[in-house]
Formats: sequence, C-alpha cells, structure tokens
Amino acid sequence: MFDPTRIDRTLRALRDAWEGQPELPLGTIFAMLANQGLGWGADDEELRAALESMARVHPPTLPLDDARVTRGLWLIVTESNRVTVDAERVIVRTTSKAGPGQPVSWKYSVIRAVGPGRPLAVTDAEGFEHRYGVVELITQLTPDNRSLEGLKRRSVGERVWMLRTSDDVILLDHGLHVYTSANRGVDRTDYSWTVIEQCTVGAPLLVGLSRGTTHEFGAVTEIFLAESAPAES
Repeated sequence: MFDPTRIDRTLRALRDAWEGQPELPLGTIFAMLANQGLGWGADDEELRAALESMARVHPPTLPLDDARVTRGLWLIVTESNRVTVDAERVIVRTTSKAGPGQPVSWKYSVIRAVGPGRPLAVTDAEGFEHRYGVVELITQLTPDNRSLEGLKRRSVGERVWMLRTSDDVILLDHGLHVYTSANRGVDRTDYSWTVIEQCTVGAPLLVGLSRGTTHEFGAVTEIFLAESAPAES
C-alpha cells in the first residue's frame, strides 16, 4: 500500500516550488518536470525531489536566521532593482531603460522575511532601513571566486561584478560601465572591452578595449560578484 503521508509532502513541495516562481502558470511547472522525464506515471518520490530542487534555486522565502542570510549568494529581483545578498553584504543595482544605474554596496544588519510578492526591506549597519519594492523572484547564485585577470568578454556569461577603485565605481558585465562622482551627481561612461589585463586589489585596473588600446583605471580597492548563473540544486 502506498504511504498516504506522501500526498501532503508532495503537495507541500509543489507549493514551495510554485510560490518560488509565482509568475509561472501551473502548467509550465508540469512542463518543466516533463522536460526532466517526469510525466504521467512518474514516481512520487522522484517528483517530490525535483520540486524540492526547483525550490532550492528559487525559494518561496529567502533563507534567513536571526534576520541574516544563512547560506549562499542570492539575487533578489524587484521591479526596479537587482539586489545581491550574502551573510554580510548587499549590492544594489538599479535598472532602467537608460541602462544600469550606479551600483552601491554596504554591510547590513537586518533583512526582513521576504519572498516573491512581498516587499524587500534591508537595514544597514547604521540602523537605516532601505526599501526596494516588491520582490518578483529570488535566485540562488553560483559562487565564483576566480581572479578577473585574463578574463575575456566572450567568457563572461551571466556573471556581473562590481568593482571599486580609488577613482570610480565600475560595473563589469558584457560592457564596462564606469561611474564617476561629479559636482551635481554621477557621470557614467561606457566602454567596449575585450580582456581584463590586470585586476588585483591595490594595483591599477588595466582593461584591453575593443579598439585595441589598454585603458588604466584607478587602483582596485574591492571586488564583488553581483550576479552569476543560477546555482545547481
């Protein structure tokens, strides 16, 4: 006889997976399972394991303990922000049709319980609360601690980095976006690049540009991974 308690466990796994990606119709969830070979007649335990795997990558709530992230690196997407969080720090990137806004990063003290459909509120180390809108999706990211030296633009993939130098804040993805403080705000300069020739804390950032020249930026002070491919569950 089948164990009747499997019904509650399986339905709970389905709810968690669906609440983690509420923009998806239920039929799409089943189509994703079918792509993994889990169609009609699939074993209940295999089905539940696949649903739990989905929820680990896109959870219904951010895993918190004492108002801090318990594990991993996470991307929280709202209507106008992409917020990356780990156990200590947040990186905030605003999004608009004009292109990426200047990224900011700081250490936090509290993250309120949050998931898709709920507002994201983060308190910084000084006790000020910052609100970033309603969450659309949470994704666990693949960690990547490799040096940027020698990185070629064609191998960037889904990764995005935030760099601080002695002069600027830089967002590095398939483009190079440099933010420089000006008298009345922040100026952004975009570069087309091919390779990171030097990127070591304490040394100037050297970037090979598409036009065949090398551009020198200020000394690197901090390097943060802001985005990468979803983690493998």
